[in-house]
Amino acid sequence: MPYKILVLVSQASKFELDNHSIIPSALHREGHEVHVGDIDTLNVHDSVVVCDRVRLSEEFIAGGDFPSLSEPYASAEDFDLVWVLAGTHPEAGDDSFRLLWLLNQRVPFVNDASALFFLNTKINLGAVVPAEHLPASYVSNDFDFLNALVESDADRSWVVKPTSDGCGADVFVVNKLDRNRSALLGSATGNAASRNGRYGREIIGMAKRHTVAQEYVPHVRTNEKRVIIAGDTPVSGFLRFHPEHDHRSNATLGARFEALELTPQEEDFVRLLGKRMMDLGIFYSGIDMAYPYVIEVNMVNPGGLSYHTLATGEDTSSAAVNAVLESLRSAGRLR
Repeated sequence: MPYKILVLVSQASKFELDNHSIIPSALHREGHEVHVGDIDTLNVHDSVVVCDRVRLSEEFIAGGDFPSLSEPYASAEDFDLVWVLAGTHPEAGDDSFRLLWLLNQRVPFVNDASALFFLNTKINLGAVVPAEHLPASYVSNDFDFLNALVESDADRSWVVKPTSDGCGADVFVVNKLDRNRSALLGSATGNAASRNGRYGREIIGMAKRHTVAQEYVPHVRTNEKRVIIAGDTPVSGFLRFHPEHDHRSNATLGARFEALELTPQEEDFVRLLGKRMMDLGIFYSGIDMAYPYVIEVNMVNPGGLSYHTLATGEDTSSAAVNAVLESLRSAGRLR
């Protein structure tokens, strides 16, 4: 049956080949009434959550102009489903999530607002993925602790990365023998010693910042896969390759990629993980996996449909959105 669906994106001047164009287009192609709204325009007017939006009349084309949002301050509540495909500026983060939570009390979301806030972060990866499928991981703002951890074993390397950033930003590999170890760990935890020494704690206040230290999995260089999960079904993705002189495999940074192939063991695991995430209110996600380990889970705008298309020429977006809707129906979240 057709649904009325609001897709929240970040307004841009042009559409790229990414979820902002692919998913609304697939929903439109499948016969649904699709409206695109700007997540940065969410407001509350007389107890009603509103946003600037426009109804789709055709599929989006990569490179095409972003449409004029011709319905300012229109209700965001008069929908069967909301699909959030963007975050907001960090300065607006708390208020934005509160607005999303309020809207989610009135309209079902593909990924619950509470899941987007609490689980779309590297801090809570252990709440989503079973412990036996996670590399050893620490979340800390204590430079001395992390420095001692890395220094304790010359045979172990650690990936240090921000708790909530993405696309390879500020991701480093460190080990005991790395001359940059202390400097990188200091930077990752906020350079508290340097800033307090320069300005004084009384002036600058607390400078510590949390970071994630995750044990480096060597086979990630040869078997890292981005898998798009719709409900409990792997619907798309790609095999990621690490450049020779870079530990990061982000396609957005130019790393090479090829078509995804899952072994039967990997597919069984992905389906079990998908069921676990559905119980947490997550019905569309992208996982980075070097089986048997999951490195990260992405819930807002996980790339995968576009790179699968670029690698194979096959568009799997209709199958992906149909799998999401069927899973939501089966879970009783969508009529």
